Amino acid sequence: MKKSITYSIPLYSILFWMLAILAIVLAIYFVFTVYNANLASGLNSDEIKDAKAANENYSNQGDDEGTEGSDPRIRFMTYKDTANFLAKDNDRYVRNLTELDLHARNVKTHIDYLNNIDDTTISFTEDEKKLLVKCANNADKYLMDEKFAELKYGKHLDGKEIAGIKWVFANTYANYSKDVIKEYEQGLPHTRENIILLSKNVLKYDELNLTSTLIHEKIHIYQRYNPELFDKIIKEMGLKELDKKSFRHAKYIRSNPDTNNKLYYYPTTDANAATAATAANAASDLWNSMTGSSNTKDTSDTKDYDEDKVMVCLYRNDKPNSINDVKHKNFVEEHPYEKIAYEVAENYNNKNNNKNKYINI
Repeated sequence: MKKSITYSIPLYSILFWMLAILAIVLAIYFVFTVYNANLASGLNSDEIKDAKAANENYSNQGDDEGTEGSDPRIRFMTYKDTANFLAKDNDRYVRNLTELDLHARNVKTHIDYLNNIDDTTISFTEDEKKLLVKCANNADKYLMDEKFAELKYGKHLDGKEIAGIKWVFANTYANYSKDVIKEYEQGLPHTRENIILLSKNVLKYDELNLTSTLIHEKIHIYQRYNPELFDKIIKEMGLKELDKKSFRHAKYIRSNPDTNNKLYYYPTTDANAATAATAANAASDLWNSMTGSSNTKDTSDTKDYDEDKVMVCLYRNDKPNSINDVKHKNFVEEHPYEKIAYEVAENYNNKNNNKNKYINI
């Protein structure tokens, strides 16, 4: 009887080929994923290349690290730093968004929004960093030398103290994925805690307008650090605090992270009414010139509390289609904090003959 011959394959050979096949599959998956991410990112090829290089060069060493470059007064958060900050939501800005705020952001829940914005963070490119360093230095130079004599409350502002606040920048972009636009706060500049949140769109501003924007946002950081001082300034401005429970349109108030979450109004006097009307008209004209909106004004809700002027920004209806789908477009008069920040930045514009305007959140 003839014996059958059997061939045995060494175990290490089997493992080798299994690992080789796995490596090939992973490589194909990686290439496919990167290609789709680039295609859906909303950035052009140069921006993608720069952003990737920035992300690869930056290390994520924790929430308080980031990168400072050659200037220790300026910190650039990496995309991971920014994602971690947004996810933690320590200031509870996202968790405190109202039902109308969520609708304006095209989401149903706070968790949905947190998940969306996790995909919108990006590191700064080297060119963006250079631009921000230049504009931040221009802003600090203005603040260091400025006495704010043109502003009624200027005596309370310490330009040197404001200039001494460290710049902390974070960056986001509009992520177009599977016919869904994932965008954090529609790319509008604003602050949270000690961070100035910018976007790819904001970084396309010219130098003067970007400097104005940084001044505006740094004033908000200064306000956050000095609530008692600004309580005093607001009182001297002739404003009074209003309990939101007494305001019948409270549900339509648009959330704004740059305010102290309080509501204020102008007691009715001829002088105050004239000042408020002038500021409101100027802000409305500015908005209309930038958006092409109609000049028709709806003032039916401006006198709601003993015929006093309430500083507020209200959504148009129960289903706003964006953050800026608002009834009152006098964003300068949205809140005392906004009024002050706009006026300080406008003071810089006037001294630099800058006729262009910007919009923050």
